[in-house]
Amino acid sequence: MYIVCSVPQGSVLGPVLFVLYGADLADIVNRRGVTLHSFADDTQLYLHCCREDITTAATRLEECIVDVGRWMSANRLKLNMDKTELLWTGSRYSISQLHDHGPSIQLGADTVPACDHMCGCLE
Repeated sequence: MYIVCSVPQGSVLGPVLFVLYGADLADIVNRRGVTLHSFADDTQLYLHCCREDITTAATRLEECIVDVGRWMSANRLKLNMDKTELLWTGSRYSISQLHDHGPSIQLGADTVPACDHMCGCLE
């Protein structure tokens, strides 16, 4: 592939252009009522819900991640399913009522199971 434009690594424009490049992503996530936290090469989505609404919350997350995946494809990026994790948090009592860490989410042919901790729960 021939690259027609770029920003030199270490350029002061790099961070500014990166923020502009990813600004649409925040809008897409916010439309679904989900909170976004972005790092240099990582994005986390957060959603608050009551235990009774966890199934609805899982559906909202699925829809949001599908929208994010579409945005990424349109911008020549790829959602890495191997690094996609799901964690339901709450009080000990609330979590104990979820049986098996809570519902998983379905993203196309891939299922993202709920974990009891982050960073490597897919291993």
